[in-house]
Amino acid sequence: MNIKQYIFDHIRKKMPAREPRFPHMEQPLKLLIIYESDYLERNDAIKSIRQNLLRQQMDVTMWGYAAKKEISTLILPQSRILGLGDYNLLGKPRDYVLTDLQAEHYDLLIDLTTQPCLPLRYLALYADADFKVGLNLGEGIHDMLLSLPDFEPEQGDEAGIEATWLYDQIMRYLTSIHSMD
Repeated sequence: MNIKQYIFDHIRKKMPAREPRFPHMEQPLKLLIIYESDYLERNDAIKSIRQNLLRQQMDVTMWGYAAKKEISTLILPQSRILGLGDYNLLGKPRDYVLTDLQAEHYDLLIDLTTQPCLPLRYLALYADADFKVGLNLGEGIHDMLLSLPDFEPEQGDEAGIEATWLYDQIMRYLTSIHSMD
Protein backbone atom coordinates (compact mmCIF):
# COMPACT_ATOMS: atom_id res chain seq x y z
CA MET A 1 0.00 0.00 0.00
CA ASN A 2 1.39 3.40 -0.90
CA ILE A 3 1.39 6.41 1.43
CA LYS A 4 -1.40 8.21 -0.48
CA GLN A 5 -3.69 5.21 -0.14
CA TYR A 6 -2.77 4.82 3.54
CA ILE A 7 -3.65 8.47 4.26
CA PHE A 8 -6.94 8.15 2.40
CA ASP A 9 -7.90 5.02 4.33
CA HIS A 10 -6.98 6.73 7.61
CA ILE A 11 -9.13 9.78 6.78
CA ARG A 12 -12.03 7.58 5.63
CA LYS A 13 -12.01 5.65 8.91
CA LYS A 14 -12.02 8.89 10.92
CA MET A 15 -15.03 10.37 9.09
CA PRO A 16 -18.19 10.58 11.21
CA ALA A 17 -20.93 8.06 10.47
CA ARG A 18 -23.64 9.23 8.09
CA GLU A 19 -27.35 8.47 8.04
CA PRO A 20 -28.10 7.90 4.36
CA ARG A 21 -31.54 8.85 3.04
CA PHE A 22 -32.76 7.19 -0.12
CA PRO A 23 -33.81 9.81 -2.71
CA HIS A 24 -37.39 10.14 -3.95
CA MET A 25 -36.71 9.83 -7.65
CA GLU A 26 -40.10 11.16 -8.76
CA GLN A 27 -39.36 14.67 -7.48
CA PRO A 28 -36.66 17.12 -8.61
CA LEU A 29 -33.37 16.44 -6.87
CA LYS A 30 -30.12 18.28 -6.40
CA LEU A 31 -27.49 15.94 -7.88
CA LEU A 32 -23.71 15.82 -7.83
CA ILE A 33 -22.09 13.73 -10.54
CA ILE A 34 -18.41 12.90 -10.27
CA TYR A 35 -16.59 11.39 -13.22
CA GLU A 36 -13.29 10.69 -14.92
CA SER A 37 -12.75 13.42 -17.51
CA ASP A 38 -11.30 12.57 -20.87
CA TYR A 39 -7.88 14.08 -21.54
CA LEU A 40 -9.25 16.71 -23.94
CA GLU A 41 -11.97 17.64 -21.41
CA ARG A 42 -14.74 17.24 -23.99
CA ASN A 43 -16.78 14.70 -22.00
CA ASP A 44 -19.60 14.40 -24.55
CA ALA A 45 -21.18 11.43 -22.75
CA ILE A 46 -21.22 13.28 -19.41
CA LYS A 47 -22.76 16.36 -21.05
CA SER A 48 -25.45 14.13 -22.57
CA ILE A 49 -26.21 12.63 -19.14
CA ARG A 50 -26.46 16.15 -17.69
CA GLN A 51 -28.88 17.24 -20.44
CA ASN A 52 -31.03 14.18 -19.77
CA LEU A 53 -31.21 15.02 -16.06
CA LEU A 54 -31.96 18.69 -16.75
CA ARG A 55 -34.92 17.60 -18.90
CA GLN A 56 -36.17 15.75 -15.81
CA GLN A 57 -36.05 19.03 -13.84
CA MET A 58 -33.03 17.95 -11.78
CA ASP A 59 -30.49 20.46 -10.45
CA VAL A 60 -27.19 18.95 -11.66
CA THR A 61 -23.64 19.79 -10.63
CA MET A 62 -20.74 17.92 -12.23
CA TRP A 63 -17.18 17.55 -10.93
CA GLY A 64 -14.64 15.73 -13.05
CA TYR A 65 -10.97 14.91 -12.77
CA ALA A 66 -8.30 14.78 -15.47
CA ALA A 67 -4.82 13.54 -14.56
CA LYS A 68 -2.95 16.48 -16.06
CA LYS A 69 -1.35 19.70 -14.83
CA GLU A 70 -3.20 22.28 -16.89
CA ILE A 71 -6.99 22.26 -17.06
CA SER A 72 -8.43 24.34 -19.89
CA THR A 73 -12.13 24.09 -18.99
CA LEU A 74 -13.57 27.09 -17.17
CA ILE A 75 -14.79 26.64 -13.61
CA LEU A 76 -18.54 27.19 -13.68
CA PRO A 77 -21.01 27.00 -10.79
CA GLN A 78 -22.52 23.77 -12.15
CA SER A 79 -19.46 22.21 -13.79
CA ARG A 80 -15.80 21.87 -12.91
CA ILE A 81 -12.85 19.71 -13.86
CA LEU A 82 -10.02 19.30 -11.39
CA GLY A 83 -6.43 18.51 -12.25
CA LEU A 84 -3.20 17.56 -10.53
CA GLY A 85 -2.72 21.11 -9.22
CA ASP A 86 -5.94 20.89 -7.21
CA TYR A 87 -4.42 18.19 -4.98
CA ASN A 88 -1.42 18.27 -2.66
CA LEU A 89 1.58 15.94 -2.84
CA LEU A 90 -0.18 13.39 -0.62
CA GLY A 91 -3.17 13.26 -2.97
CA LYS A 92 -5.60 15.17 -0.76
CA PRO A 93 -7.71 17.96 -2.29
CA ARG A 94 -6.53 21.47 -1.51
CA ASP A 95 -8.58 23.50 0.98
CA TYR A 96 -10.29 25.64 -1.68
CA VAL A 97 -11.53 22.47 -3.43
CA LEU A 98 -13.00 21.08 -0.20
CA THR A 99 -14.55 24.45 0.66
CA ASP A 100 -16.25 24.67 -2.75
CA LEU A 101 -17.34 21.02 -2.63
CA GLN A 102 -18.84 21.24 0.85
CA ALA A 103 -20.55 24.59 0.22
CA GLU A 104 -23.52 22.75 -1.33
CA HIS A 105 -25.76 20.01 0.00
CA TYR A 106 -26.92 17.36 -2.47
CA ASP A 107 -29.76 14.88 -2.37
CA LEU A 108 -27.83 12.33 -4.43
CA LEU A 109 -24.22 11.76 -5.45
CA ILE A 110 -23.75 9.65 -8.57
CA ASP A 111 -20.19 8.42 -8.93
CA LEU A 112 -19.50 7.41 -12.53
CA THR A 113 -15.92 6.34 -11.98
CA THR A 114 -15.21 2.88 -13.31
CA GLN A 115 -11.65 2.46 -12.01
CA PRO A 116 -10.17 3.37 -8.60
CA CYS A 117 -9.12 7.03 -8.82
CA LEU A 118 -7.91 8.57 -5.56
CA PRO A 119 -8.81 12.20 -6.45
CA LEU A 120 -12.40 11.20 -7.21
CA ARG A 121 -12.57 8.97 -4.14
CA TYR A 122 -11.79 12.04 -2.04
CA LEU A 123 -14.61 13.95 -3.72
CA ALA A 124 -17.05 11.14 -2.99
CA LEU A 125 -15.84 10.96 0.60
CA TYR A 126 -16.11 14.68 1.35
CA ALA A 127 -19.27 15.53 -0.63
CA ASP A 128 -22.26 16.49 1.50
CA ALA A 129 -24.92 14.20 0.01
CA ASP A 130 -27.88 12.39 1.54
CA PHE A 131 -27.25 9.31 -0.60
CA LYS A 132 -24.17 8.18 -2.52
CA VAL A 133 -24.18 5.56 -5.25
CA GLY A 134 -21.41 4.16 -7.41
CA LEU A 135 -19.60 1.11 -8.68
CA ASN A 136 -18.27 -1.34 -6.11
CA LEU A 137 -14.55 -0.62 -6.17
CA GLY A 138 -13.94 -1.83 -2.61
CA GLU A 139 -13.84 1.59 -0.95
CA GLY A 140 -16.79 1.68 1.45
CA ILE A 141 -17.68 5.27 0.55
CA HIS A 142 -21.07 4.82 -1.09
CA ASP A 143 -24.44 3.92 0.40
CA MET A 144 -25.39 1.79 -2.58
CA LEU A 145 -22.81 -0.17 -4.51
CA LEU A 146 -23.32 -1.74 -7.90
CA SER A 147 -21.42 -4.85 -8.80
CA LEU A 148 -21.71 -5.24 -12.51
CA PRO A 149 -20.09 -7.62 -14.96
CA ASP A 150 -17.07 -6.45 -16.92
CA PHE A 151 -18.09 -4.14 -19.70
CA GLU A 152 -16.19 -4.18 -23.00
CA PRO A 153 -17.06 -1.24 -25.26
CA GLU A 154 -16.71 -1.96 -28.95
CA GLN A 155 -15.05 1.26 -30.10
CA GLY A 156 -14.87 5.01 -29.62
CA ASP A 157 -14.69 6.97 -26.38
CA GLU A 158 -14.39 4.05 -23.97
CA ALA A 159 -14.57 6.14 -20.78
CA GLY A 160 -17.68 7.93 -22.05
CA ILE A 161 -19.36 4.70 -23.11
CA GLU A 162 -18.61 3.11 -19.73
CA ALA A 163 -19.89 6.19 -17.85
CA THR A 164 -23.12 6.20 -19.87
CA TRP A 165 -23.59 2.48 -19.29
CA LEU A 166 -22.94 2.86 -15.55
CA TYR A 167 -25.31 5.84 -15.35
CA ASP A 168 -28.07 3.84 -17.06
CA GLN A 169 -27.58 0.96 -14.59
CA ILE A 170 -27.58 3.29 -11.57
CA MET A 171 -30.77 5.03 -12.67
CA ARG A 172 -32.44 1.69 -13.42
CA TYR A 173 -31.68 0.42 -9.93
CA LEU A 174 -32.61 3.67 -8.18
CA THR A 175 -35.98 3.89 -9.90
CA SER A 176 -36.79 0.18 -9.49
CA ILE A 177 -35.95 0.20 -5.81
CA HIS A 178 -38.04 3.28 -5.23
CA SER A 179 -40.98 1.88 -7.18
CA MET A 180 -41.19 -0.96 -4.63
CA ASP A 181 -41.80 1.46 -1.72
